[in-house]
Amino acid sequence: MKVLISATSFSTLTPEPEERLRAEGYEIVHNPYGRPMTAEELRPLLREVDAIAAGVDQFHPPAFDEAERLKVIARHGAGLDCVDIPECTRRGIVVANTPGANAEAVADMAVGLMLAVARHIPEGDRCIKSGNWENSYGRDLFRATLGLLGLGRIGKGVVRRCRGFDMRILAYDPYFDEAFAAEYGVERAESVDQVLKEADFVSLHLPLMPETRGFINAARLSLMKSTAILVNTARGAIIDEAALADALKAGAIYGAGLDVYATEPPGDSPLVGCPRTVTLPHVSSNTPGALLAMGNGVTDAIIAVLNGRKPEFLCNPEVYK
Repeated sequence: MKVLISATSFSTLTPEPEERLRAEGYEIVHNPYGRPMTAEELRPLLREVDAIAAGVDQFHPPAFDEAERLKVIARHGAGLDCVDIPECTRRGIVVANTPGANAEAVADMAVGLMLAVARHIPEGDRCIKSGNWENSYGRDLFRATLGLLGLGRIGKGVVRRCRGFDMRILAYDPYFDEAFAAEYGVERAESVDQVLKEADFVSLHLPLMPETRGFINAARLSLMKSTAILVNTARGAIIDEAALADALKAGAIYGAGLDVYATEPPGDSPLVGCPRTVTLPHVSSNTPGALLAMGNGVTDAIIAVLNGRKPEFLCNPEVYK
């Protein structure tokens, strides 16, 4: 049996997950592009594989046109926006993911981006390395208001960290966890608009789905304070990138910290080179702990399915009916 490893960070810092696959006797095929693949690029690769350790490649038609052997797509992460689950179910392909495996690492990065933008850390580093010495004036995290859109595993991790800054924390989530909120002093926002209007820092922790695509648009950006900072470690397409670029260039908001983009790599995205931004190449999950947890979760799912068992985190249970 063959396993395609399309996730470019799979086993990069911790070899154990790939070693486990090899120990099962599986032949390993690696992503030949070193980046997320398009459906057309996937199509010939899926012809002869039985399982995929999947990154954020485009797993939708025509990728499956010749995938007669494919039994399981195991996501190296939690997001499923890149996988056409109904099409996989129709073809009898099991889809699994690894929810929570990278939550703490991503929460770390979200707070890191807040600090980096607020205190001009990248600019200060570039200043010194270029032989200059210039003052910069930033924003306070201490006792500022943090607004969270999404209070799942990652959002909760951000809350735990930001309590150390004595921040007021305001969150909106349709499935609001009252017990967690009471324990950590999180205020329940009545609406998305309330979060945007009141927060000094807005951190996005939403899944990408039709309802959230372009969710942070020009109208919603106009609600934010001119001193506010927007952070996105979720999915790039949640933000209308042209609208955010316009807001940054006009000084309508203070800045943005971004690890994700509508298209990756971002190419000619209007956000590339925008003022008062810190931009990273989707690396929030790239720590030994997170990669090991995701890699082992993916490996567990692949071994389970190829041995006739259901994976722990099954995303399309209908495939077994």
